[in-house]
Formats: sequence, C-alpha cells, structure tokens
Amino acid sequence: MSIYEVNSTPTIEKIEKYDDDIHMFYRFQNKDWEMGEESWGMIFSTREEAIESAEEWGMTEEEAVLPGKSACNTAKELASFSGCFGNEYRVIVINGDQVGYGHDDEAVVDSIDIIEIWDYDDFMNLINNLEE
Repeated sequence: MSIYEVNSTPTIEKIEKYDDDIHMFYRFQNKDWEMGEESWGMIFSTREEAIESAEEWGMTEEEAVLPGKSACNTAKELASFSGCFGNEYRVIVINGDQVGYGHDDEAVVDSIDIIEIWDYDDFMNLINNLEE
C-alpha cells in the first residue's frame, strides 16, 4: 500500500473549480514518498545533497532548499511538467498559500490540506482530451 492512495477522479468541472481558486494547487507526488514541507530541485534526491551542491549551482543554501512545496496554479501548468514524472506519481490537489516561487518559476506552497489524490494516467488522459 502506498502513502498516497487515489481517493477521487479528475473531472473538467473539478479542474475548472480548482484552477479558479487562488488557494488550490496541483503537484505530482511519488505515491511512496512522504511529501514533507520543503522543496529542492528535482536533480537532488535529498535536502543535504541540495545544500552541498548549492554553491556549484550558483545558489545559496536558502535558494537551494525552499520553505514549502513546489506546486502549480493550474492543471495545464502541472501537465507541462509531466515529462519529468510517470505513473508511479499521483496528482495531489492541495489547499494552501503561495509563499514564493520555485526553481522552475512554479509556485512554492505552504500546504494546509490535501483535498484530492488522482491517478497520474487519469489526469494526463483528461488533460490530453481537453487539448484535442
């Protein structure tokens, strides 16, 4: 059993509702990894690795590890990052407050609640059908 089990299905109506709410965000989350409360670039596997590599990448420690989780304001924006993820991930819909911007100009969010957890393939199929 994973940490993040699918508990709902994405729909066009839900996406329209969440896209219009400034406190709702989307993120890809590995179904077996705890989300945590900080973010570092996808190229690093741990907080410590990000800090150790910060200078090499021209960043300070504060820039390498961000207070909050990377997320996207819209479903379409999240889908634009899909090439970096796969079906071992879930789409998590988060209620929270944006506290800054991430390494790829995505929102960094102080998460309050996880509202829904969607299957990666269900989400991508819906987004792909919307674009057709």
